[in-house]
Amino acid sequence: MIFYVPGQTPVQTADLGACASLSPRAVWIDLLEPTRDEEQAVEGAIGQEVPTRDEMQALEPSSRLYQEGNVLFMTATLLARSDSVHPERVPVSFILTPERLVTVRYATPRAFEGFAARWASKSAEIDSGLKTFKGLLDAIVERLAEVLDRTGDGVDQLSLEVLSEGTQTERATSQQRPLQADFRRLLRRIGRLSDLASRVRESLVSLSRLVTFFRELAKNDPRLAPANPHLKAVGDDLTSLGDHATFLSSKVSFLLDATLGLINNEQNGIIKIVSVAAVVFLPPTLVASIYGMNFQHLPELGWHFGYPMALGLMLVSAVLPYVLFRRKGWL
Repeated sequence: MIFYVPGQTPVQTADLGACASLSPRAVWIDLLEPTRDEEQAVEGAIGQEVPTRDEMQALEPSSRLYQEGNVLFMTATLLARSDSVHPERVPVSFILTPERLVTVRYATPRAFEGFAARWASKSAEIDSGLKTFKGLLDAIVERLAEVLDRTGDGVDQLSLEVLSEGTQTERATSQQRPLQADFRRLLRRIGRLSDLASRVRESLVSLSRLVTFFRELAKNDPRLAPANPHLKAVGDDLTSLGDHATFLSSKVSFLLDATLGLINNEQNGIIKIVSVAAVVFLPPTLVASIYGMNFQHLPELGWHFGYPMALGLMLVSAVLPYVLFRRKGWL
């Protein structure tokens, strides 16, 4: 449990006895992987129930946003471990009371770390749960924007690799492969970028629903009304980021199609070479088969130049198809 008291350094403690004294003064109580005893201690101190991990995961999307009296319960799906190979989407609950904000989470999104660091320099200014909620939303949106920017850079770099025309030597030599790359590596990178973009979009949609819910309640609640203009700007940012995430997803899909097309071209080139080789060696095989028959009355069997003639026929029958394929540009 971490308690944020205006004008003071955040206090991190697992002491249930300290909870009763810190809770009334804190404007933000951050519960990170709380035990059931810690949840009950906070519930007793603030007079509100705290959702458990199972309850947060079992909530339907339509049941994640509700109000009980003057307390708002909001659960959003946020992105965590975005810098790792396997990013996660985790539920985070926001309990906004008139006095404070309580957050319940079982992961550490980077936005929480960033906002906690910002608290150290502006703790005196963030003197209410509502201001804390607004600042935390800003930090989450900024973090999602950073992830999208990084994803866009990755997509641009991948686009250069997939759609590159190759070096000047490769372009001048028609026999060079059209793409010198490890297709498995490219496909894995495309998959990671697609997964990251989709998870960011899920978080943006979840936050958009949360902001819309808050703004609808703020229209008739004077206590929440001051935050409505700020939340409108946050909603506009979420819409813009959602459009950007959709654009990146479509670009990743295009790169996937382009990569699969290049793979098909590589496979077709290999099959073409095998097919040409089979056609080139078919006439010599036919000649060798004819003169390999063991009939008694074979006209050229006793001819002194029969063996050189057979070798010449096999050589000519192999060279002619090769020359023909080269003229037609099939090789």
